[in-house]
Amino acid sequence: MQFTPQEMKLIERLRKQERRWPRTRWILLGMAAFLLAGYAYIAYMLFSTLDSDTFSPADSALLFALYWPKVLLMTVMAGAFIALAVRDWRGNAHRMLLLRLLDAHQKQTDRDEKVG
Repeated sequence: MQFTPQEMKLIERLRKQERRWPRTRWILLGMAAFLLAGYAYIAYMLFSTLDSDTFSPADSALLFALYWPKVLLMTVMAGAFIALAVRDWRGNAHRMLLLRLLDAHQKQTDRDEKVG
């Protein structure tokens, strides 16, 4: 089987993703920790404004309405980063199997060309 240049480019992209995965999983976990820590601090500050003397109840409600959805969204995003890193901790099985099949096919093709 001969691959087109575009297909070869896609195969190389898969190989690059596979090589980079060990570093990427730690980056994902670091980003998740950073998001959780940063937005936990923001959530703490939001809850501290609820019974604060410096903000009126209307101002506290406005701050809460503006920032609480962002806190929830970033918490879900951090959870998704953690889930992705845990799910594919040892690499993506589909990508690994596909690359192994391609390598085996390439070896078989090279062996057939030498014999024939």
